[in-house]
Parts: sequence; structure tokens; C-alpha cells
Amino acid sequence: MSGATTVEVDAVVLGGNIRGLVTAWLLSRLGFRAVLLERASRVGGADGSFVTPGGSRFDHGLHLLDFMRSELATRLFTTVLDGHVHRLVLRRGIVLRGHVLPYAPLPSELPDELRALLPGDDLVDDLGDALPTRARLAAIYGRGFADLVFDEVLPSYRCEARHLEFGVDEARLLTNIHPWLFPRAKRPGREHDTSRSFHERLRAGIPQPVLYPEEGGFSGFAEGFLRKLDPQRVTVHTGLSDLHVEVERERHEIRYVEAGGVRYRAPRYFWAAGWPGLCALLGLPCQEVATDRLVLGSFRLDRPAHCDYHELLVGDPAHRINRISFPAAFQRSQEPLMQVEFAFPVAESWPLEGRAWQSRWLEDTRRLGLLDDDHRVEEFDFRSFTMHYNGFGMEGEPLRDADPALLHPGSNVHPVVPSMANLNLNTYVPAVVRQVAAVLDDGRDRA
Repeated sequence: MSGATTVEVDAVVLGGNIRGLVTAWLLSRLGFRAVLLERASRVGGADGSFVTPGGSRFDHGLHLLDFMRSELATRLFTTVLDGHVHRLVLRRGIVLRGHVLPYAPLPSELPDELRALLPGDDLVDDLGDALPTRARLAAIYGRGFADLVFDEVLPSYRCEARHLEFGVDEARLLTNIHPWLFPRAKRPGREHDTSRSFHERLRAGIPQPVLYPEEGGFSGFAEGFLRKLDPQRVTVHTGLSDLHVEVERERHEIRYVEAGGVRYRAPRYFWAAGWPGLCALLGLPCQEVATDRLVLGSFRLDRPAHCDYHELLVGDPAHRINRISFPAAFQRSQEPLMQVEFAFPVAESWPLEGRAWQSRWLEDTRRLGLLDDDHRVEEFDFRSFTMHYNGFGMEGEPLRDADPALLHPGSNVHPVVPSMANLNLNTYVPAVVRQVAAVLDDGRDRA
């Protein structure tokens, strides 16, 4: 770009997703001059909200924040919204063989055909860190229920089941599903990481409080971060289709970034976009990752569906659905909204025309008893997204994590990407805070 105006700042943040916004917020709070640059027209990345032409609001990507699963994340996200968040207890259900059930149901709560698959009502899940093999699960939940999980639940998650074609062990595939769609069982006490302890509390029937913005849907969190940035310190530019990053590959350095007729230079460049993109830019080795496609159907009905849950996790191959949610329950409104999603590998040929999916999903939700035959659809919005996350690589190999250690020690590029194996806000937001603080502290020591 010739004739570009040069702007010198303390830091450039590349990527306006949650990671980039947290980084920019820290820089703003600490008094650094910075600029955040985003190619897309809005911030928030893959997690946000949209409004249909008819005026109904729905979310895509993440839908809520677990309360106090991470104290830092809870306090930070509450602070940026000045406490204007709904706090509610999440009501989650599951679907097995066409039955709508509570999450982690007691054996006594199962219908007769499912209860008959169990060895009894007094279940003890002592699997621990061992792989959930068919034999191990059969010893806990009975052979019939183990077969149901491997032969029905697993195939209903197409993105996981695809890897069977590459010879991936079915037990490895099930690690992303176990214990979500299992009846409640006692678990021997032992030391766990925070995430496992959180999930075991849920399976013990302990209520799960969650946070949701009072305004703007899940995008309200991203908008809150924007409002908290000091405009005298940090500026944000979106819709930068001409964004160009000039690099020195040998030393893994960014020389400058240009966009909109401006050249930005800084001693630090925080990379908040995807790890594969940085690898391509700097010529670093990077594992090729299989992509998935998510199809999302958002319905406004003439009256509410028959469901007492905020969301349903579906483990039934008879329904081309992975998740059903009822957004009004999060928004504390009375709107008759329902959202359906289904993910599949891009290697599989599924239609991308909304009318076919609408018809199929209406049939499925009627069969589940969520809708009556005379429920009328007042508006239907269909969208599809490419998801750059899968539990395994292209050939079924384990997904390696992002490895910032591959960067040259003197590089001015600082990735704030989360673990590629864990995209939970409560895990990666504290990691971003620690990493950005460490970079800034290191720069102060050098000065």
C-alpha cells in the first residue's frame, strides 16, 4: 500500500474475537496505546448474536457463561457489563431413543426400555482417567446401555463418527461424549482438574448457574468489552478487508500491519486469530485440521414449544439434530423461539438449502413431542458456518495443541490463542490474561 500514513502504538491486536477483546481491555486498563484490527464487520468472532429480518434475536457459537466455573472469567465478564447480566440455573435435557429426559437422569427416571438396559439402579462410575471403552462402560452401565452409546449415540454425532473411517478407536471418539448422555452414577472421590470437578458436580445433580447479558444476546459480552475500552488509549477498526500483515519470516517478526490507508507499527503484536493462520503467515509447521460445517435453524413459532429445558443434547441418529435450544429462556422473554443445530464434516454431502432442513427439523421436533402438528412457523432463519475445530486431524490423528514455542525467541509476535482442544471461555480467558500480563511484564523488565 503506497502513501500509507504511519501510526506508532505500543501494541497491535490482530483479531476481534473474545481473546482479542480481553487483550485490548487489559492494554486499555494498563494505560498502553493500542489498536485492535478485525477483518470482519463486527467483533466477537465465532461467538455472538444475530437478529432475523423479523426482529427475533438468536445466538451462534457459545450461548452462555458458566457462573464461577472460573472466578476470573465470571468477575471479568460481569464487570464489563456493569453487572447487567441475567443469572439463572441452566435446565439441560438429553434425548435418547426419542425420549426427552433430564440431564444425568437417575436410573429410576428412565423409561422402561432404557432402564432395562442397566444392571440396576445403584451405578458406580469408577472409570477415572481410563478410556471409555465398550467393555469398561459395559461393566458400569451394562452391555445393553454401552452398545446403545456406541451404536446409536456416537453415530448421531457425525463429526466424531467420521473418524471411525480412519481407524480411530471408538473409545477415543467417545471421550468428547462421555459422560454427557449417561444416567447418573456415583463416582469415587479423587483429585480432579477444575473442568472435571465442574462436570461431576453437574452429574451429581448440583444446579448449574449461568450468566447471560441482559441486552444484546451473547454479543452483549463483546459489546461490553468495547464500551470499556478507553478511546484515548485503544482504538478498534472492523471491516478491514484490505488488512495486510508484513512479516520477516526468518525471525518470525511482524514488520508492520496496513489497513485502510494506515500503516501500524508496534514493538508487540498480539495474535488473537487462529493458530493455523499464524503458522501460514510465518511459515511454521502446523497440523492440517479437518473442518466441520454447522447448520443452524432459528424458528419463531406462533406459540411456545412444549419443553421445560433451556436446551436439549440429542444423541439419537433418528434425528438430524445435535442440540435444540430455547433462547427466550436465556433472555427472560416470552417469545416463542426455538433453535436447532446439526454439525457434519465438510467431506460429507449434506444439503445446504434451508427449506429441506426446516421440513426435517419440524418433523423431528414433532416426533419428540416438542411441537404439535398445528404449531405454525412465523419465521425461519437458516445459516451455515464452517467450524475450524474438530477433535482429531484430517487423518484421524490426535489434534496437537497450538505451540507458541515454535516461534523464534526474539519474535515480536505473541499468540493469545486458546488450546485447540478446549474452547471453553472459563479455560482460555484466564490463560489469555496470564499470557498478556507475562508479555507486558517481560517488556517492562527489558526496559
